[in-house]
Amino acid sequence: MLITAITLQTGFGHLTDLPCIRLQFGEAAAVISLYGAQVLSYQPIPGKDILWLSPLAQWHNEMPIRGGVPVCWPWFGPVDARLNPQQQSLPNHGVVRTRLWQLTEQSATADSVSVTLAITVSELPYHGDETALQLQLTLSDSLSISLMCNSAIAQQAALHSYFSVANIDKTQVQPLPLQYQDKVSASDQSSDTPVATINAEVDRIYAKPAAKLQLDTAAQQLELSQSGQDATIVWNPWQDKSRNTKDLEDDSYLEFICVETARLQLQDAAPLQLTQQIKLRD
Repeated sequence: MLITAITLQTGFGHLTDLPCIRLQFGEAAAVISLYGAQVLSYQPIPGKDILWLSPLAQWHNEMPIRGGVPVCWPWFGPVDARLNPQQQSLPNHGVVRTRLWQLTEQSATADSVSVTLAITVSELPYHGDETALQLQLTLSDSLSISLMCNSAIAQQAALHSYFSVANIDKTQVQPLPLQYQDKVSASDQSSDTPVATINAEVDRIYAKPAAKLQLDTAAQQLELSQSGQDATIVWNPWQDKSRNTKDLEDDSYLEFICVETARLQLQDAAPLQLTQQIKLRD
């Protein structure tokens, strides 16, 4: 008999007082935090976590949680001047990573289990009306994360997924566009291969990526499907940034790669529906 369950729980790992929801579908399980609507864990089979969470992650004092799948909205990275007309001091990656969301819907069927979390934001610096945002998490033979905003406003978004890797030297992401924006060197670059590997600090924005990517972590292969995106970001801080980031250990860079599904365009004010689906390949 297939076991399905949606359970409220307090704490995950060393974050012992964090309000969370656990989803179970057969052998698969996922945990999402109400703080930030952040997926913290996805185990398609028991004991095999696809996602990486920093052992130094914190959530008090408006700290964003390092790891899992942070929700970046309504800007990505430092706020774009078009979204900050009064040049306020604003946090990187938007305003919802450090807020408590509300559980608004839940469903358990023979095909999947899912929850929907929601938040209303009233103080965007460029938009005076309240804006509603939802995140739907669906667990079946894969994990699907969908971020939705029905308001036709200027907005960027990213699902900033941290994936566990067995060997960073052998980790590969493909197929990626040959051209990319290199944020480390602040330049546009070209590659002769559609495969990204990690042997130094990597911070790349790939425009117009494929709808399906393959992530090979040396121990496993993941299929990453994405929709609503206009960019994929590949990031690893490497040695110096890992040492100098307070919620990373010195060698954390060896343990994860970020492959992020993003919508970054600001030319058109439009609703948002951004989805990343994660599936362990047999």
